[in-house]
Amino acid sequence: MAYMKKTSHYYLFVSLFIFSHLSFASWGLSDEQPIKISSQVQTIENDIRALPEQHFFSSNDYAQVKRLLSTTISQQKKHAEELKTALKNYRQNTDEAHWLTVEQNHQSLNSLNLSKQQLLKLTDQITRDQLTGFGPYGVTQFYSELTITQLNIEYYIHYQIRSFKNLLRDLRISPVPIISVIFKVLCVFFIFSWWLRNSDRLIKDFKKSKLEGTNKPNLLIRGIWYLTRAHKAIAWLLLITVTLRIISTLPSLQHLIFLEIFTWWVLGGSIAVSFILEFIYRNSKHNKKEIITLRLASIRHYVWGIIVAGVILQISSRTLGQGTIYAWINSLVYLFFVLLTVYTLKQWRTIVFNRINHIDPLPVSIQWAARNQETFLISIIATACAAAWLSWRAIQHSVISVLSQYAAFSHALAYLFRIEVAKQTEVSREQSNLVRIKGTAAFDYISPGSEDSVLIEDYAKEEMTALSRYLLTDSPAVCVLSGERGVGTTTLLKRLLNKVKNAHPLYLNCPYDGYSALLPEFAKQLGLSEGSTERDILQHLRNSDTCYLLAFDNTQRLVKPKVNGLADLMKLTNLLRRARKSHRVVLAIEKSSWRFIDRARGERLLFDLVTFMPKWDEKQIGQLLESRITTTQTAETNEKTPSISFDGLVLPRQWDEENLTEEERAKNGFYRILWDYSDGNPTVALRFFRLSLHRDKDTDAVLVRLFRAPHSDDLEAMPKPMLAVLRSIVQLEIASPEDLCECSRLSMAEVISTLRYFQSRGYIEWSDDKARISDHWFRHITNVLHRQHLLVK
Repeated sequence: MAYMKKTSHYYLFVSLFIFSHLSFASWGLSDEQPIKISSQVQTIENDIRALPEQHFFSSNDYAQVKRLLSTTISQQKKHAEELKTALKNYRQNTDEAHWLTVEQNHQSLNSLNLSKQQLLKLTDQITRDQLTGFGPYGVTQFYSELTITQLNIEYYIHYQIRSFKNLLRDLRISPVPIISVIFKVLCVFFIFSWWLRNSDRLIKDFKKSKLEGTNKPNLLIRGIWYLTRAHKAIAWLLLITVTLRIISTLPSLQHLIFLEIFTWWVLGGSIAVSFILEFIYRNSKHNKKEIITLRLASIRHYVWGIIVAGVILQISSRTLGQGTIYAWINSLVYLFFVLLTVYTLKQWRTIVFNRINHIDPLPVSIQWAARNQETFLISIIATACAAAWLSWRAIQHSVISVLSQYAAFSHALAYLFRIEVAKQTEVSREQSNLVRIKGTAAFDYISPGSEDSVLIEDYAKEEMTALSRYLLTDSPAVCVLSGERGVGTTTLLKRLLNKVKNAHPLYLNCPYDGYSALLPEFAKQLGLSEGSTERDILQHLRNSDTCYLLAFDNTQRLVKPKVNGLADLMKLTNLLRRARKSHRVVLAIEKSSWRFIDRARGERLLFDLVTFMPKWDEKQIGQLLESRITTTQTAETNEKTPSISFDGLVLPRQWDEENLTEEERAKNGFYRILWDYSDGNPTVALRFFRLSLHRDKDTDAVLVRLFRAPHSDDLEAMPKPMLAVLRSIVQLEIASPEDLCECSRLSMAEVISTLRYFQSRGYIEWSDDKARISDHWFRHITNVLHRQHLLVK
């Protein structure tokens, strides 16, 4: 019964569509011979074709257009009377001769209507407004077009009666075409019914297989999911479209194809409403039910208003032409949207001004709008101004949010901030009693790293996952983890060791003295005596029932950038590979040394995985710096407050930070400067954060001011041999003059002179007769070597 009910409803719907369209038939689709229009009408058409393009019009051409427009209007009245008389005669005698007269007059009248439309577009604005406006001329034209419309309707009725008689005549001759059409329609309806019965199950299976368990499905999957939200409306739209195209294959019903236009407007509009509302609902930034409901209602009103207006204007354009009645309808549509906008603004007024009240400062125009939010009539304009300002502000925030995802944009902002803060810092140093906090005293305000420090877990998630696939399984693996000094490689190694469940974790920090000094420490960690040889260690690894996860930190200390400089590293890797058991190994190698290893023997080392530590992004650097600021507890309020202050540090206001206080904005901007200078290295950022602390002699408050970044043109202009010595020190971490001689191929005298030059400028520090790069100059030196293509950061 349900199936029969659906079938009856469907065929009733199709029948209504077929017979309701009889009033929209056109003489141009008749099977009869083309009808000739009157000579006066043909003359007007020829004169219009003879006119030049409108942008070449002269004053004589505009005068000619006015004359043609006047002639066309008078001919319209004349031919309307003739059509009225011809229709009256046809009603009395329905023979072919009288119908031919009716069609001649109707075709002539239609031609005049098209000519009038073209002339209205070509004439000047004043004449057009007179004929299509609400004045005397416009009213006269309205009644004239209304009379012509009535005559056209009567003509269409007679035409469709004749067309229906022709259809019945064709059926009596041969019913095969109609039977074929019915069969095709039934096939389409069968497919449609199958989809309605099985669509819910298929869509459920699709969601389960493609969407569940996926955080960010690709664009195609998301598009298909949105289509499933309106699958029934889409099915009806396709059903009606295909059915109309099948039915229109009949010679007497070919004009039904034009019903597709109205079908797509109505059903397509409802589908568009469903998609838009679903998209807005899922991407709404507000969680308040009141705001979401009002937003969806407003969008629904406007979208349906556009759909209804489009249908009305298209129907009036096709049936009445773009004349006076069309212009009046167009004006009413504009009025409708104006009233709809006024209604929408009244609905949003309370919410708009509630949001305005929480924003400071406000432009002068918005302050005026807030004062007049209750004033009669003016409140509408005030609400429109406030809503437009809020919308523009939201667009600005969205633009900044999208651009902030690109590091280049954040670096550009940081550069601008740095220039502004540098100006303020120079002025403040001249006008205040600030003195920089030096030495270990800075650690009292920005604490050093320790086992209890806050862990930034968002950093290096993908690298952690990649290493876990190899190191936390039961299969043997040798992996390499490479990163710049200070980015957190050691922390990541210890996190991996804490996660392992199926192996015994061992952490070894490679000594500066190379492989020979590493073996005793390795043996001690394995439970052997410190005097154990390489053979003893290998025998223990082969025979041990315990599976080890070995983490070798600072493995670059086994590498020297010289000929045969990989000997110690090769000894270690060969020892680990000969163990034959399911031991897993991870080697942490500094990035500058790994490039040397990769170019020297990268293809023959054959590691299971080589992954690189990423640079810290702006958000992660900010979280780290914020976590290291020490706090003090006040006795009066028993609240913890930061030991340092950003007061007096004024940075340019950003679109996405208008709701923040001055200190919060200064803090975020200063963190951005530190992130930019450190190039994503947290150790460098923390060092220069400590160099930014100053104490006010009068108030004893600790304030943040811009640090003095190292800057020296000597490094940029330095000869390549001297830069090669610097590169060797960076790669070796600490280097003796003898090591530098071997790595740079310079004489001892040249190396000692170069080191003395570096020491005098603070580039290096000495530790037990070995040189290392100064922490203060580390980032500046690595930047210069990177620009000179001598080092990869």
